[in-house]
Amino acid sequence: MNTTSGIVIMAVMAILFFIISSWKKKMIRETLEQFKEKANSYTLVIEGCDWGPVIKKIIVNTDSISNFKDNDMSPSMFSVTAEGKHREVTECYFCDLNGNQLENSKENDHIALELSVHPLHSEESPFSWNEKAQLNEWKTEYPYIISHPKFENPITVCNDMFCPQTTAFNDIKTFNRLSACYYAPPTYDDGNKHPLIIWLHGAGEGGNDTELVLLGNKVTALAEDKIQAYFPEGAYVLCVQNPTVWMSHETNYDITKDEVLDKSSQYTEECMHVIKEFVKKHKAIDPSRIYLGGCSNGGYMTINLLLHYQNYFAAAYPICEAYNDKWLSDEDIETLKKTPLWFVASESDKTVIPEEHIIPTTKRLPNAKVSLFKDVHGEDGTEYNGHWSWIYLFNDKCSYTDSSNNKQSLWSWLATQTL
Repeated sequence: MNTTSGIVIMAVMAILFFIISSWKKKMIRETLEQFKEKANSYTLVIEGCDWGPVIKKIIVNTDSISNFKDNDMSPSMFSVTAEGKHREVTECYFCDLNGNQLENSKENDHIALELSVHPLHSEESPFSWNEKAQLNEWKTEYPYIISHPKFENPITVCNDMFCPQTTAFNDIKTFNRLSACYYAPPTYDDGNKHPLIIWLHGAGEGGNDTELVLLGNKVTALAEDKIQAYFPEGAYVLCVQNPTVWMSHETNYDITKDEVLDKSSQYTEECMHVIKEFVKKHKAIDPSRIYLGGCSNGGYMTINLLLHYQNYFAAAYPICEAYNDKWLSDEDIETLKKTPLWFVASESDKTVIPEEHIIPTTKRLPNAKVSLFKDVHGEDGTEYNGHWSWIYLFNDKCSYTDSSNNKQSLWSWLATQTL
């Protein structure tokens, strides 16, 4: 009886093992098939710009590449339309799967198309604006049509998309409602202590996808050489994301109502928990050199955290901060005086009015540094919405000239601050 039962059990287990093994193999095949590059398809390459993310390059996978000659590789011979609008090809070349240029078509079967971009062309962006949620979100479709005389048919299948700039950042588990990602400098394990730069996003970048934070503004610049060069040992970067907006006591923007006396965010403790746990886990971070900043809604949250957690941050850099000056008591101002501050904003800001925020607040903080620009222009001279003063921060255009006519950038100043 026992022998028979044992044989039956072993047989059942063998069958179950076979079923589970077959199921796993099927799932693996389906997963590999899902991510396998499709024939005659295109991959979109995203780049973060002053005004947000754009699709700057297309990697075309085509069976027709063997028919191409050198004189076929002219930008004018390619036709690209996106959402029914023409996109200009500025450069084309043979490339590998990741878009790296190759000498000739024999080495691979891909062609890279570099595209012109413009801040007012919405079809170039991978984002769309959700008016109801008041948040950026990824577009669900990318209807490109790519043609060339040597293509048998126009290429219309989107294979994938990626952004090289965001690959330097890694998502982390927060164990609360917030999301977060971070950058670790290549030298993080060199035995030295490293500063930490914290970024708190604006209203449009809420959600649970940190790439919205990294690309909604040019936040990836914090991990790039231009800014990292101010920190010789290399600086960590931590970006914290909430699911809605920071300016929320119980519901979105309810703290802006005069009858709400407590102007603190419902995410205050959770945000600080994420920061402290990150510092605790990463032993290479110097706890005396933690720098806090953010734009608009994130500028509000910057001030909010400074008021609640004194003597934790070595310095702060609020950008177009939305903490109305009338909410700040004299006691609050005394608290803020304990932290070195550098404010950035634009006089032409119609979203967060400077006369209600940065101007009266910095008058009450005589030692705070201020970069108050007349309006907002990008690197190429394009004029933008006056609220977008974070463009100056990420392009390293914020500077201060002291009484001795010595000029110092915001980032060089920040790098010297310590508790």
